[in-house]
Amino acid sequence: MNRIVMFSFLHFMCCFLHAQTPTYQNDTNWQLKWEDNFDTFNANRWIKADSSGNDGRPQLYLANQVYIENGNLVLELNNTAITCPNPVPFPVVCEKCIVGKQYKYRSGYVQTQPSYNTRFGYIEARIKFPYSEGEEWGFWPAFWVWRGDGVSNPTNAAEIDICEIFARNRPPNRFTTATIRKYNPSDFIGVSHEFSNFSYADWHTYAIEWDKDRIIWYLDGKAIYSQNNHKVVDPVRIKFNFAVLKENEKKYQPPTSPPFQEYMYVDYVKVYQLKCDKNSVVNEISNFNTYNYAVKKSISLSNATTIPANSNITLRATDFIELKAGFTVDTGRELYLDVTPCEGAIATQLKREE
Repeated sequence: MNRIVMFSFLHFMCCFLHAQTPTYQNDTNWQLKWEDNFDTFNANRWIKADSSGNDGRPQLYLANQVYIENGNLVLELNNTAITCPNPVPFPVVCEKCIVGKQYKYRSGYVQTQPSYNTRFGYIEARIKFPYSEGEEWGFWPAFWVWRGDGVSNPTNAAEIDICEIFARNRPPNRFTTATIRKYNPSDFIGVSHEFSNFSYADWHTYAIEWDKDRIIWYLDGKAIYSQNNHKVVDPVRIKFNFAVLKENEKKYQPPTSPPFQEYMYVDYVKVYQLKCDKNSVVNEISNFNTYNYAVKKSISLSNATTIPANSNITLRATDFIELKAGFTVDTGRELYLDVTPCEGAIATQLKREE
């Protein structure tokens, strides 16, 4: 089966047969920036919310609701009511709780430290979300990113929801992705995804590939959705939180009795960046085994270039990728071509000569 895919500004072009958008696992243009496998809690990398809340929501985020267990980051939600203390100990994340106010639930919220702010790249986590089968009520856990400190425009939320669960009497095969630049309806793009043979109550990987032009969402290494980047370009923090729905949706909130505990588990987080060699012009590739995989300025291929048998090759460039007359991809090979910015370079065009 011969496959060739080109990707430019979110448009698949010149597809003989559709090939899956590659992730870091089969795209050697990516390099690992950092990862956390949660063998211990790394306070140099993560901040726990403590006595924090926001938007009139009924849960209070507490540091002791976030912990490490069996190599997983655990966020625990329970329905043990708690009153906001005075003074508030160390909010940091979200807003301070309201002193003296009683909150119906205790839960967990964690985000990366400012020194781990990320701007563009591939961000992935393996997560197991909670689900209450047969109940009208549900939970609101999320894996998302939000702008870091020191951005040029503090009104820019720079929020990307990689995976967000709105349970509300829905089956566990549906979740939402979104981008939010400013917190008003005109700067919100949200999409609900529903899959057969899938349950977010099982372990799955959720990820985004993000640059200044586009965002691609992945589920278990497969691209599920893409959109033009909605001006989300500031550095962001990576966040996990376990919420319940707001007070104006009380009928969907979990019961306040009898006591219960529910959990959101995170197995790992990995952050990748593209390797950039954006001043190099490539005219033919003689040996893919010794080729320096990185984003080039441009790539041109003709019948002088042969794609190796049983290979899955990804080539990336900032300006263009040109397939000249006579270039072929034979049976048993896969080739993915991506015109993409790298560290602010501008993507221009992708063309094929017949």
